[in-house]
Amino acid sequence: MTVFRAILIFLVTTLLSISGFAQSISDLQRSFQQPPPDARIMMRWWWFGPAVTKPEIERELRVMKEGGIGGVEVQPVYPLLPDDEKAGIKNLPYLSDEFLDALKFAAQKAKELGMRFDLTLGSGWSFGGARTPIDQAAGQLRVERMKVEPNTTRVPLPALIPAEKLLAVFAKNSQTTNSDRFDDRVDIGWYAVNNIHDDAFWLPSSTRPTDVMVFISGKSGMQVKRPAFGAEGYVLNHLDKPSAEGYLHNTGDRLFQAFDKATIPYSIFSDSLEVYNQDWTDDFLAEFQRRRGYDLKPFLPALVTDFGPPTADIRYDWGRTITELFNDNFMVPVEAWAKQHNTKFRAQVYGLPPAAISSNRFADISDGEGAQWKVVRAARWASSANHAYGRKVTSS
Repeated sequence: MTVFRAILIFLVTTLLSISGFAQSISDLQRSFQQPPPDARIMMRWWWFGPAVTKPEIERELRVMKEGGIGGVEVQPVYPLLPDDEKAGIKNLPYLSDEFLDALKFAAQKAKELGMRFDLTLGSGWSFGGARTPIDQAAGQLRVERMKVEPNTTRVPLPALIPAEKLLAVFAKNSQTTNSDRFDDRVDIGWYAVNNIHDDAFWLPSSTRPTDVMVFISGKSGMQVKRPAFGAEGYVLNHLDKPSAEGYLHNTGDRLFQAFDKATIPYSIFSDSLEVYNQDWTDDFLAEFQRRRGYDLKPFLPALVTDFGPPTADIRYDWGRTITELFNDNFMVPVEAWAKQHNTKFRAQVYGLPPAAISSNRFADISDGEGAQWKVVRAARWASSANHAYGRKVTSS
């Protein structure tokens, strides 16, 4: 009797499990056929020009809605054609009243259609543009190398462009007599040149050539890529809080004048970081001292040449400091700005300057860039970060 009852219980449990499994499969199939609004795919809606009109905005939204699209992410980008009155083409200047009116209309129509509305908090990528001055543009450590002829004591400093600052000059006696070849072999013989004035530096007289490196806190000069008409300009300095906050005020606040409480974007979007050569900011030496506990200035040559045993540790500390500055001076201010404006911060947190997987903790929604099933790329960090922080949604 006991065996019989055990078998009966097993059979009943198995049948119920199979029934429940079939039911869950059926529910899953129905959810794919008629997905809920928050599970529908979205469209990256690029406004070329932006040469948009209200009739076309409404038409495209309705077409997307009918096609099962759940929402849009507006991104104004470069013009395809110049203004042409006969063809009805007019590129609306970015952040102009006309542009904001079109943005307002799009948000209202999306709301009426029950579609999610997201907004890239800029034009092109990375953030920056016409309202980003040179002193708030992406920074770069500029290193000028030179070989000084024997018995030369006075050497003119390299010319500095606006917003650049001299950091240090280092020299060492060259191990080669070839005046055309800079000797960058391992050598701890680099010494700081302190006699600097009148746009020049002075070296002790030497019968051998002298190798010199001049370190400058500079600007990369990088421009926003694919900007809309009127959005051209420098990429901002992601390592500098005044630069990020200035951008949020000048661009973000202006964009949000297009919305009211009912049409505020579900999220603001920051595209992947592609700020090439951004490895410095004006207060980097002070921040490095505060965060790492020692002065980087005497070890600057280690960033660009083999400085012996401490080289790897110095470069690690340098990279770690860049990541921390990116988190503190860009991610945190944007996250705070989003909360103040009752929206979410969605971001592709990878690229240059070097973000870390942990940088995703400052974004409300981590965004990837394609599935990349067969290769491990930074674009997959979003899902890794969400697993680490217990988040259920990863967008891509």
